[in-house]
Amino acid sequence: EENGGTELLGIFPGKVQRFSADMPGDNGLPLKIPHMGWSQVNQRQQHPLWQGIADGARFYFVHSYHVVPEDRTLIAATTDYGMEFVSAIAVGNLFAVQFHPEKSADAGLCLLKNFVSWEPS
Repeated sequence: EENGGTELLGIFPGKVQRFSADMPGDNGLPLKIPHMGWSQVNQRQQHPLWQGIADGARFYFVHSYHVVPEDRTLIAATTDYGMEFVSAIAVGNLFAVQFHPEKSADAGLCLLKNFVSWEPS
């Protein structure tokens, strides 16, 4: 469903929405979709996977959709691309990201290292 979002798997209440093709970019032209390239990730909650990663570090994205969780406490990070969108969620032993850590240079390698050594309770 283009405007209302798409139902998720039912793990968390919310929607997945496509970026709007008419979102204006900094130059006044519509933003390109898919969102492809390096963008800052703004940490919204403390989490062991952020250890050693600066708030605002850049990660690599390739996507046309973003999640909109009903429970805002799940939001671990946001990113701006014509609008602020959720780029990571976390709860319990789950940590999910919209970006590609494996393509995100030092910050991505640090996140993956943190994931391998993470011992969620």
